[in-house]
Amino acid sequence: MPAAPAGTVALQLSLALKDVDAAVDRLDADGDRRLTWGEIKQATRALAEWVEKGIEWRCGDAVQPVAWRFDALEQRTDGRYIRMAAALDCGPAQTLAIDYRLMQGIDPTHRLLVSGQLGGQPLAAVLAPDDRSRTDLRAVGRGTAAQEGVAAARGGPATLVHFVAEGVHHILEGYDHLAFLLALLLPISMLRRGGSTQGAASAVPAAGPHGGARWGGLKALLITVTSFTVGHSITLVLAGLGWVTVSGNWVEPAIAISIGVSALLNLFPVKGLRSDLLALCFGLVHGLGFSGALIEAGVSGGLLVWALAGFNLGVEAGQLMVVAVWCAVSLVLARWAGYGTIVVKGGSVALIVLSLYWTVQRVAFSG
Repeated sequence: MPAAPAGTVALQLSLALKDVDAAVDRLDADGDRRLTWGEIKQATRALAEWVEKGIEWRCGDAVQPVAWRFDALEQRTDGRYIRMAAALDCGPAQTLAIDYRLMQGIDPTHRLLVSGQLGGQPLAAVLAPDDRSRTDLRAVGRGTAAQEGVAAARGGPATLVHFVAEGVHHILEGYDHLAFLLALLLPISMLRRGGSTQGAASAVPAAGPHGGARWGGLKALLITVTSFTVGHSITLVLAGLGWVTVSGNWVEPAIAISIGVSALLNLFPVKGLRSDLLALCFGLVHGLGFSGALIEAGVSGGLLVWALAGFNLGVEAGQLMVVAVWCAVSLVLARWAGYGTIVVKGGSVALIVLSLYWTVQRVAFSG
């Protein structure tokens, strides 16, 4: 949202051509799966109509129509984008909300990253068309501003709450992060059998395969998950603040590789290698992956700290949900005689295969 005169909100919308091609039938006119400038130009009217139908702007109590127009083509690291522009008439004393439905039912991973200035204040939000499509961008302020009928852009606490939800969804929909977490948790059982706690061969020494402590498995789980949390929190903050700059070309394959390495160590544990330190190191890499969502959103200024805190809290909340589910499942499956062979070893092999597939796919894509 670029700056605009009072009463007018300047809008810019950048859409990946691959997304547009999946949603607008008339974009690839000859059906050869190759988009030309002529095809894009010919389909701009259809594209504008699609965008107008898929995004609802509410100014005050009324729905405000917006006429989009083609602005430019952009080349980004992940492909070409088409940029649309529009002007929204909504006075500074009125509330402003958006309901984003583009790509609904087409791509469940699609996100709208909102950033810019509204009323001289920074703005940041992430929307998903299938479940979190609506948000208030400008609400009536409090105190003197409210008495004067002046609306205010969403502040820090509201941004924190918004990004908590995004963090939860990011971890629950981040299948590679979940796969890595599963690789760490697979060998850790909290069921005490025959006077001993069954633990991971690669777990911390206090929870070895034949440790006698009643809570050895729980201790191993807590230490491992906490180490992963510390690792990804460090790099999430560093990258989010711009103190560390990384390329997804190596981060994404590295995340995939971390899954395979962790699963391989479940099958062939290395003596003296502590799983908590392994989780900490790989957590640093995964934190760089988490930061991608915030960097793409262009969050800056005073809202950055709020967004970072909210996103990290959301990631932790989602992670704790996964750990809680695994604890329940582990307590049931660990009673099965085939737990070690089928669940731990079989699951680790499956994760290795998945890791190889993701690694090859991501290396090919980055090239």
